[in-house]
Amino acid sequence: MIWLVMIASGLANFVFRYSMFSSLKFLRIPPWLEEYVKFAPTAALSAIIAASLFVNESGVPFTGSASKIYAAVIASFIALLSQSILFTITAGLSVLWLLG
Repeated sequence: MIWLVMIASGLANFVFRYSMFSSLKFLRIPPWLEEYVKFAPTAALSAIIAASLFVNESGVPFTGSASKIYAAVIASFIALLSQSILFTITAGLSVLWLLG
């Protein structure tokens, strides 16, 4: 089942990217699909961050270090307050370095 999802996701990604650079610019995706597709980058990044926080390198779940979780919480608050990606990354990494 996972292979089917991976292949379908890859094909959908290829079609969207190919359509931007090909002569298929006259084709538009429906507004309802566009509404869902705009959340894909946020969902993918959230999954990567959550996996790095709560799973260790060997794949054991819920063994993340406390310093990573504290740095992520502080970086989340800074992101909400500052709305600056650069400041959020800098502050989050600084807190992680100080706690580590």
